[in-house]
Amino acid sequence: MISAIVYQKQLNKLNEKVCGDNFKVNSLKDSKIVILSDGLGSGIKASILSILTTEIANTLFENMVPLEEIVDTIANTLPVCKVRGIGYSTFTIIQIYATGKVKVVNYDNPDPIIIKNGTLFEPSYVVKISGGKRIKTSEFELQENDFIFAISDGMVHAGIGNLLDFGWGRDNIARYLNRLVHKTDDLKKIVDDLMELTYNYYGSEPGDDSSLVGLKFTEKPNMIVFTGPPLEPKMDNYYVNKVLNYNGSKILCGGTTSNIVSRITGKDIEIEFENNKSELPPYGKMDNVDLVTEGVLTLKELNKSLSKCERSMFEYNLGEESLDGAKKMFSMIRNSDRIKFLVGRKVNTFYHNPALPFDMSIRSSLIRDITQNLKRLGKSVEVEYC
Repeated sequence: MISAIVYQKQLNKLNEKVCGDNFKVNSLKDSKIVILSDGLGSGIKASILSILTTEIANTLFENMVPLEEIVDTIANTLPVCKVRGIGYSTFTIIQIYATGKVKVVNYDNPDPIIIKNGTLFEPSYVVKISGGKRIKTSEFELQENDFIFAISDGMVHAGIGNLLDFGWGRDNIARYLNRLVHKTDDLKKIVDDLMELTYNYYGSEPGDDSSLVGLKFTEKPNMIVFTGPPLEPKMDNYYVNKVLNYNGSKILCGGTTSNIVSRITGKDIEIEFENNKSELPPYGKMDNVDLVTEGVLTLKELNKSLSKCERSMFEYNLGEESLDGAKKMFSMIRNSDRIKFLVGRKVNTFYHNPALPFDMSIRSSLIRDITQNLKRLGKSVEVEYC
């Protein structure tokens, strides 16, 4: 199964409080969509136009309208500036299917930059006229560790009349991105690096709104977190097998939970003591399990980190030092689309000690808060109690 993690960053035009570009990502039943829109001009008016474009597209996608009809609707809805002869809002739409098929639709934005198998890839586009607008579409296949970068024209124009006579240009941006991808596969580092250079090319005074949306393709978009022992011990085998046979990444959260899995599978838990510099108990791993952590304290710390993110999990800086169990879990969730929590209902009397703070007393309340935060940050979340 193929999907993509998404990280977006913007620069506002100098002295503008809002960005005239807008971005939207949504997960549907059969695909994931990413929309970047660039409103004409800058400031509030441009922002309203770009928001209108992304919201129209997103709403139609959620109502299962085919991509071709969505494009026609947008093209026929948005007017064209009579003075400049260009659309009031340009857009790029990227649709990713679980099979690895990708559809790209582009109207007057720079063509997305695609890195496939470590090299720059230029797909062939079909051009059609809709609502008087020239729309470019393309379909192709991508796989794990491929990248797509959607950009607004503010990126292309960076440096014009200043450090660069004719601006940075799409081709130069593409070559720079290709070099970055060969140095690191960390999407956040790649996007942050490129946006910092864009800002420098503008001489710290951006002459236009600039947006970069990075997509890194992954084969493990799903994750299951098993936390808390099942209510009925006779069901332990059933739920352990359900977790181990899950198609995706696997996390065991809680000492009792991980001991149940260890007892049934006969596999030992390997605890990581050496690099543990956190106040949290050390994490570990087990055969066929990606991460083993302590329970309630780790969940509480995870929720703190999620609460600091306003729009994206990439806003939170994990740091360069060794990560504790909560940060490891945060990183894995950030790289996943769909997260399932399997929550045991058996009461752990330790966490009902009256001497403990109330917010540590009930595991399910933490899961509820984490679920709300993840949904707010664009993740698809399912909770099953056992």
